[in-house]
Amino acid sequence: MSIYLSPNAQTAVKVHRYQEHFEYELNVYRRLRLLKLTRLHKLTIPKLIAAQPSVKILQMDFVRPPYLLDFAGARLQPPDFSPEVIEHWHADIAEKFGANTDIVYAVYHALIRHGIYYLDFRPSNLNLAGHPGLKSNEPDENDDVD
Repeated sequence: MSIYLSPNAQTAVKVHRYQEHFEYELNVYRRLRLLKLTRLHKLTIPKLIAAQPSVKILQMDFVRPPYLLDFAGARLQPPDFSPEVIEHWHADIAEKFGANTDIVYAVYHALIRHGIYYLDFRPSNLNLAGHPGLKSNEPDENDDVD
């Protein structure tokens, strides 16, 4: 998959390599459009502008942080993962988001209420820069250090 910014910097074009990922993402964007969901927990979600299924291209508006994007791994059906995979997923979220895991889980549960199962939480997809609830992951000066 490749993403390009349009010359006017107003839209982004995403070219998928695999049909399956294109279809997953297109289906999620269609659900988001149907729900008129463009913001979630103070995160901007790109709006789908156009799709070209014959060449696996999506055009969406360009967003700035804080945002949630990249729905190629999202599904409209619940995943069937083993307890070990789920445990690893939770540990991965804790490692990547530290003190801000509460925001991740709030987004996760809000999407599930809309029938969207989003699992690809990483800082490049869920960019919290400028989010009003953002907590520092740096140790507090007053914390005891051994």
